[in-house]
Amino acid sequence: MPRRIAALPAAAVALAVVLGGCASEPEAPTAAEQSASATEQATTVEPAAVADLPVTVTGEANPAVAPEVQITTPLTVEETTREVVVQGSGEEITAQDEVQFAYALYAGSTGELLDSSYGGTDARFELADVTKGIARGLVGAHVGDRLAIAIAPGDGFGEAAAQFGKEGVDADTTFVLVTDVVRLIPDQATGERVDAPANLPSVDVDEQGVPTGITVSDPAPPADTVAQTLIRGTGPEVTSGMHVKMQYVGATLADGEVFESSWDAGEAFETTIGTGQVIAGWDEGIVGQTVGSRVLLVIPAEDAYGENPTGGQPAGALVFVVDILDAY
Repeated sequence: MPRRIAALPAAAVALAVVLGGCASEPEAPTAAEQSASATEQATTVEPAAVADLPVTVTGEANPAVAPEVQITTPLTVEETTREVVVQGSGEEITAQDEVQFAYALYAGSTGELLDSSYGGTDARFELADVTKGIARGLVGAHVGDRLAIAIAPGDGFGEAAAQFGKEGVDADTTFVLVTDVVRLIPDQATGERVDAPANLPSVDVDEQGVPTGITVSDPAPPADTVAQTLIRGTGPEVTSGMHVKMQYVGATLADGEVFESSWDAGEAFETTIGTGQVIAGWDEGIVGQTVGSRVLLVIPAEDAYGENPTGGQPAGALVFVVDILDAY
């Protein structure tokens, strides 16, 4: 499990952003309740219908600034429908993607704002795990788009809609989501390749470029943690206290034997970095890197689990290859 990297038992930090949660409002539908209306399989998401909606959105597409939105109420739709307010030029969104987006959620019945991420932390969801109407509204759209999505009741929050605590907001409500699509979150590092010194371990990859193992040429432990960039991403710099999403392979430096792989486990690892939630070599080596990077960490025992760990962790010096997918 990815938690084995952590110096503390519960190192993995759950994604904090839950669409519909807002401190200033009554308790909104939980992630689990939203998942009840999410698609069963990412590959089965049908794109929303495309049509003009009685929704006026003004302002430039910008996740930091909330748009002005006017809705002709009551707005009801039987089929989830989207309108492209501003056309983006980025990648097309597929049903298998994880998407970062800013949003404002409205009740179609009253036009009232229910929740907004603008000016705060963007939402990040795999489309297989988000409310079905949101997934349908995003599939087939593009990075950079500003969208108005009218979510039909059958694709919405169901009975959990009542938790918004608003009169006229229930399972039969059409919701309106105005959203700016920021980016697709990749599943591996992307960027410029960087040559590493010959004495450092090398990374074995498969045909898709996914790390599968580590070959060690010099098993002598370094005096201090070595962080060598292998692929330099173009995203923001990782700073202490950020929530970071990563994929990794870990091996013992003595023989290159892999003891753990998030790719093999089928789940990326998420934690708060630079705050002691993971071993010291990770805190030291990941902070200062950029999102999108692949980093080789060669970690002496004192920055890992020590020479005689008691919790089943690997002993001695360790080596990791880490892909930094996201940080915020």
